[in-house]
Amino acid sequence: MILENIKENKKSFGSFDLLRFLMAAIFLSAGIFRIFNPEAARIELRDLHLPYLLSYFLIIFEIGAGLFLLFDKYLKVVYRFLAVFLSLALIWGLVVNGRGIIGGAGELFIFRTNPIDFFMHLVFLVILISLIMKK
Repeated sequence: MILENIKENKKSFGSFDLLRFLMAAIFLSAGIFRIFNPEAARIELRDLHLPYLLSYFLIIFEIGAGLFLLFDKYLKVVYRFLAVFLSLALIWGLVVNGRGIIGGAGELFIFRTNPIDFFMHLVFLVILISLIMKK
C-alpha cells in the first residue's frame, strides 16, 4: 500500500521517508510493548511518579501516532504532538531524576552492547545516512 501511494503520487522515496518509517516503528513498538508488558509499563510510570492509568493513554497515543506516520497521514499535526510529548517527557524526566541523569552523563560516551546503546547508535547511523542522501 505504501509503495502504491508512492507510485501514484510519483513521489520518490527519500531519507525523510526513512526517518518517518523509523519513527513509526519506534512508537508502534512502544505502544505494543506496553500492551504485552504491563508490569514494565507500571514500573516505568511509578518511577516517573505518574499514575498507571496513564499507560492506557500512552498505548493509544503511541500506536495511533505510529499508524499515522506509517500511512503518511496528518504528518504535521502528528509531528507537533510527538514533539510536545517528547519535550514534556524529557522535562519531566529532569524534574524527577535530574541529578541522576546529569550524574550518569558519562554513559553517553561508552558503547555497551545493550538495547539502549545499540538503538542510539542505530539512530545516529540513520541520521548520518539521511544527511548523506539529502539533496
